[in-house]
Amino acid sequence: MMFTRSVAAVPEIVRVTLRQLMGRRRTVLLLLLAAVPILLAVVFWAAGDADVPGFASGVLDAVGVTLLLPIVAVLFGTAAFGAEIEDGTVVYLLAKPISRWAIVVAKLIGAAGMTALLTMASVFVSGAIVLAPLGEDGAAATRAFVAAMAVGSICYVSLFLVLSLFTRRALLIGLVYVLVWEGALSALLPGIANLSVRQYSLGVANAFWQMKPDEARLSPSTALPLAVILVVVALVVATWRLMRFELPGGSD
Repeated sequence: MMFTRSVAAVPEIVRVTLRQLMGRRRTVLLLLLAAVPILLAVVFWAAGDADVPGFASGVLDAVGVTLLLPIVAVLFGTAAFGAEIEDGTVVYLLAKPISRWAIVVAKLIGAAGMTALLTMASVFVSGAIVLAPLGEDGAAATRAFVAAMAVGSICYVSLFLVLSLFTRRALLIGLVYVLVWEGALSALLPGIANLSVRQYSLGVANAFWQMKPDEARLSPSTALPLAVILVVVALVVATWRLMRFELPGGSD
């Protein structure tokens, strides 16, 4: 009974989460960010001298995976629970007779879905403008980075969603993580690739289009299991954390 009720509640929580995430300011900001790779694609197309490796590395990787993806994910991921915790309305959600894991899964679906939709669309349109006319190699590169956005969205949002349950400064900490760990340190210390969501994303992309070893440091067979482990651990920790908010008379 509890399991059935919890599963049935997921779509409604997802719907509420999407409504919360699509605030006017946040939506405008993220749409502007998502437009950057597309604008760069238009510039490359107008110049008429684009090549597949150059555009994939300079725009889809450097701008899409390195900047757009984590920024969108940190904004959506930390807001999925953050706003409700900050204004205290999370108690109404937790008072419902549904399992905590169902709440976490619904929040992840909502935030990761929005992140994936925005970033995948940006990469797909950029690739369609510049890479599609360059033949199968260009189409393969586009598919690779669309896949990278999908995997990265789930991993990043899982991480930031958990973070938001432990601190009200999740957005700030998330941005520091993106800039310092995923940005500066991952470039200086190749050995931390196993602990880098960016490398998980690029590793999966490598299954669709061969990237340079210094760009994608993990093979698909390594990157995908690590990504799955990250998401599963994040779900378990987030569920445990929500159980710490257990209300009198509530149940999991």
